[in-house]
Amino acid sequence: MDARKLKLAMIAAAMVVTLVSGCSHKTPSKYDVEGKYELFSNVRPHSLDTVRLDVYEDFTCPACQQFANEFMPPLQSAYGERVTLHMHYLVGSKSPVSAQVLYQVAESRGIGDVAAQHLFAARLDHHSDEKNSPVVAKIASDLNLSPEYESALHDPVTTQKIRTAWNEEGAKITFFPSIVVERVLLTNSNPENLNTIINSLLKNPMVQVSTKTLPNGEVSVRTDQAAK
Repeated sequence: MDARKLKLAMIAAAMVVTLVSGCSHKTPSKYDVEGKYELFSNVRPHSLDTVRLDVYEDFTCPACQQFANEFMPPLQSAYGERVTLHMHYLVGSKSPVSAQVLYQVAESRGIGDVAAQHLFAARLDHHSDEKNSPVVAKIASDLNLSPEYESALHDPVTTQKIRTAWNEEGAKITFFPSIVVERVLLTNSNPENLNTIINSLLKNPMVQVSTKTLPNGEVSVRTDQAAK
């Protein structure tokens, strides 16, 4: 082989090495945040005193109802002020709107959190507003919001605002419930995975979360202080 052919062969070999190394998966480093999520930025592990969670839910979504009723309370109790929750209640493009109407009315009266608890506890139907309407009306009555609720329910501007909110805010998520951690990590409501991400970000991880499916099909969540 002459010098020119040898040089071309060496260049070709170098290109193959470069392509193979460029297409290989990145080796995890000590700076990776643990857990499963869809978005990533340069938030470094074990660098935060508190972790921000933006929670996106639909009152009629069964998975959102389970998260709100069963998963979120023990997580809140375990982490306390080390986790800050920012709730975003949206309505999917085909979901009933009555629950969201009541929430907006309650929020204007300063009792949005109370209304949200009642609405999630009611386990509303994800498809039928006919089934939901009497249940939501009863909650409105219990909260002394019936006149305002009925007025808003029959105001087309209210529904338009709710649908517009979905078109704007819904672009940030891909499923219900969605949780955005520190504004950059998109994940789901699996409590063990969420716990993994939170502890990976906190300077001093202290909480361990485990779930167990009970014989009746419900899921229990257990939180324990991690060993130091």
